Amino acid sequence: MSRYLRNLIALSLFLCCGACGYRLAGDGAQLDPRIHTVAVPVFENMTAEPGIEAVFTGALRQEFLTKSPLRVVPESQADAVFIGRIRRLWTADVAHRAAQDTVLTRLTVTLDVRCVERETGKILWQDPALTYFEDYMQNPKAVVSFQNRQAALQRAARETAARIFDRFMSQF
Repeated sequence: MSRYLRNLIALSLFLCCGACGYRLAGDGAQLDPRIHTVAVPVFENMTAEPGIEAVFTGALRQEFLTKSPLRVVPESQADAVFIGRIRRLWTADVAHRAAQDTVLTRLTVTLDVRCVERETGKILWQDPALTYFEDYMQNPKAVVSFQNRQAALQRAARETAARIFDRFMSQF
């Protein structure tokens, strides 16, 4: 066998067997096989915005109901419990038509979410500062601006729920 061929084989083996250690982001440890059920009690609302706890709780429940092999059950029957706290909700003007005429507003929400094993209290997953923003259009008609804000809040809830679900299921 020629020296070139031996070197080529050695290089091929090195490249095949000598893994670099990189892996896909979010490809964490598998979910604990003992977890078959989850509970999502109503999040705590620490903001001045009434009712958003139901919006964010409902979005996370819906995410598990539609995408997960885990069953959503009452807290007393769950293997794991999601505990959520809506820590902050604020808006900021993003775009203006004139100095005092806002046309685009950014709604930003920060949540503290964790999932604990119900029996032991062991934290299975957590993100103490999950932040997401959604922009919405302002309108001279106050009712239209309010509807746009509510729609942005719904979108923010769905997106944060999707992120929580994906990160929990991948253990990332």
